[in-house]
Amino acid sequence: MGVADHEPAKAAKQQLARLLRSWWEQDPGKITQEALARRITERGVRTSQEMLSRYLHRTRPTLARPDVIRVMHQVLGRAPQELQTALALHGQASAQPAGNRPAAPQPVTADATEPPPAPGRPDDATAPAPPEAPAVLAAPAPRTGPPPVTGTPLTTGAPPAAGRPARLTAALRPRRPRLAAALAALATGACVLTAAVTFGGKDGNDADRPDEQRPAAAPALSPAARTPSPPTLTAHCRGESCLGIDPKYAICREDAATYYTGHGHGIRVELRFSPTCQAAWGKMSGTSQGDVVRVTNNAGRSRHYTQQWGHDAHSTMVAALNPDDATACARTPRGEVCATVPAPAGTPTHTPHSAAAGRR
Repeated sequence: MGVADHEPAKAAKQQLARLLRSWWEQDPGKITQEALARRITERGVRTSQEMLSRYLHRTRPTLARPDVIRVMHQVLGRAPQELQTALALHGQASAQPAGNRPAAPQPVTADATEPPPAPGRPDDATAPAPPEAPAVLAAPAPRTGPPPVTGTPLTTGAPPAAGRPARLTAALRPRRPRLAAALAALATGACVLTAAVTFGGKDGNDADRPDEQRPAAAPALSPAARTPSPPTLTAHCRGESCLGIDPKYAICREDAATYYTGHGHGIRVELRFSPTCQAAWGKMSGTSQGDVVRVTNNAGRSRHYTQQWGHDAHSTMVAALNPDDATACARTPRGEVCATVPAPAGTPTHTPHSAAAGRR
């Protein structure tokens, strides 16, 4: 199928992301993504600030789950018809193209599964009876008692004639699939035994094989091959579209640098800025659980992050035309420290890939 088959679903996904983002941006209390994710989780639907950031992305959003949409609608107090619109867009975005849908299963009718009627039934009086295949009976077990009297046939009922009762026919029929399954199991066991004898050597190992007949050992992986690759940069944003996005998952960290610093109470706070994205964020180090880092731009838009563990953390981004358009501060029980001292020519330290940078 062509790319055009996916365009309606892609357009519906982007419309859904814009609708959900408008819910969040129009909240009277200016709730943060972190607080919104926490309130959604408190209502029994687990999510995170990182996932909300992907659901609300302006250009490349991730399709939001229906349960997150419903609870987000409740938390933000939106109109009922907006929930119907959001769920309808979700259905359009998750619909498969017509060419990729699996074929509907054909209905199974009674004629397809019912065995041919046995001769002698009242409803077959006018139809010719098909010849019935002789039943396969298991060989009788060896008798331990006295042999039967010669000339006296051993019978268990009427012979398998054309007028055999339907109950006897139904009782004999299930034995055929069982016999086929038993034969298949025996054939599989024989193949496994043959492979074990052929490839296992005399005692099941390669001790008695010549060196040239032994299988070659698999090459060991080099340390470089075992090293996991760094996370892929997926988010592309600029200015206002970077609001609430984690720089760890954006291209903004590629040219980011520290433009202002601050020290106090044993901690360090930095204002980070990306010229490409025209966005800024705050970073703190030497901190502990419960400390908060916040970044605020001149327009009053603010984003913060509360540290969960480790000794450093950073906030999400706000729009900033230059480093002077934003301020970064860290708040701890010992006091507040802000980045007000210019750094030497913009220190180009990258946002770390460590766990401390990924607590969203």
